[in-house]
Amino acid sequence: MKILSLSLLFFLAATVSQARPSLPVPKVIELLTSTNIIEDEAELLEKQQLAINYHNCRSWHLGVETSNIINFRTVPANCKDYVEDYLTSEQYRADSKTVCKEAYFYAKGLALKNDTVNVWIFDLDETLLSNVPFYAQYGYGTEKQDPNAFNKWLEAGEAPVLPETLHLYQNIQELGIEPVLITERYQELEEVTLKNLEAAGFTYWRQILFKPTGSNTKISNFKSKERKKLVRSGHTIIGNIGDQWADLAKDSPGRRTFKLPNPLYYKN
Repeated sequence: MKILSLSLLFFLAATVSQARPSLPVPKVIELLTSTNIIEDEAELLEKQQLAINYHNCRSWHLGVETSNIINFRTVPANCKDYVEDYLTSEQYRADSKTVCKEAYFYAKGLALKNDTVNVWIFDLDETLLSNVPFYAQYGYGTEKQDPNAFNKWLEAGEAPVLPETLHLYQNIQELGIEPVLITERYQELEEVTLKNLEAAGFTYWRQILFKPTGSNTKISNFKSKERKKLVRSGHTIIGNIGDQWADLAKDSPGRRTFKLPNPLYYKN
């Protein structure tokens, strides 16, 4: 009887197991590879050093801002509308405002020393002045640009202000911190750049350091070298803000760095 009851239990358990609907097996997340698009297209894009399309442009943007996606020559073609919508929306300003607000509250909470020159490092392009009107002519970063065309844009001196950073620029001076600008623009553009800055509302700076005309030095190396010079000459870099990780990398970056959003391009 006990043997029969045990057999019956096994039979019932097997019957229930067969009747129960099988649960779906979790799938591995599909990785984006060149097989997701036509192979010929992938090969062409690779030869032209253009970015391969991404299914989710918001995720691509996150990868750019966190420096997980690097060395891209262009914005993915299918992300043109996303980048345009982002840069022309309130979200771009809100993101920039958040960064600048945190930078200000950080600086405000410091007890500054009087035996040094307290400075804040500012990048220029896509930090103080915007080149979005130029990149809009080239698919918001999805198309390659002629370097000569960009130089002509800079020579026109019509880059608009980025208001959130202007507020930070003004506020840190009220705290006794002096702005120092380090830009990858060549020295030959100094005169027109200064006029553009003044027209945009930047009327005072302790120093503006330009890249020597014709120099092929990487941005990160150039800026790091200039910051080290400042530190050696008795300056204390309280903070550093820019739109590229190259603005904030390597030696003497400052006590704290702040990264502004920029999905348009990558520089090192």
